[in-house]
Amino acid sequence: MKVFQLFLLFVFGINFLQCQSVPAIDDLSIIPEVTEADKKYANVYKILDGTWKGQFKIYTDSKRKQKKAIDLKNIGLKNLEKKGLTLNSTIEVEQIYTSVTPYFQRVLITDFYPESGQKVVAKGVNKVENGQLLCVVIKPDDTVIHDGYLESRNTIIWQRALKTPQKVEYFRETVDEKFYEIIGWGYYSEDNLSLSPPFWFHGKYERVE
Repeated sequence: MKVFQLFLLFVFGINFLQCQSVPAIDDLSIIPEVTEADKKYANVYKILDGTWKGQFKIYTDSKRKQKKAIDLKNIGLKNLEKKGLTLNSTIEVEQIYTSVTPYFQRVLITDFYPESGQKVVAKGVNKVENGQLLCVVIKPDDTVIHDGYLESRNTIIWQRALKTPQKVEYFRETVDEKFYEIIGWGYYSEDNLSLSPPFWFHGKYERVE
């Protein structure tokens, strides 16, 4: 019996150490080991390296439709022309991207809110981990994690779907050498998921030499 108990303690100890050694996905200090599944994404974020400035605009929709009436995957500027959309706020943004490896990129984001004069600084990473595209941003009051996939060579779809608290988001990010643009939508707190999104987003940034 004692031998069996010791065996169980040994196995439990090994499992505990293995669990403890798994880094948290939002640990910005850890660069994941490159796996075979990662290699197809080498330099996927490289085009973003440098400094970008622009505006991120948030719209609210006062005339929401049934969700099934619109295509929420194939989105673009046409979605911002919908009747009922009202510009809620505009954020002045500076983003600095620095690739550390072909699979890991650091980002420093400074958001300035002209109406309140508030400035918010966040740190984050874009990374490839176990064959998956991930974007992690740590803000003073929140940690945001999006998983992504390549829609085309220069376009990444970023999304998340949290239930508690509810945070459902979808962004299309398209990058070229001088500009990059984001179109997206979101649901939060008690928003009705059977209706079209109550919030729409548009970000456009220019590379600063």
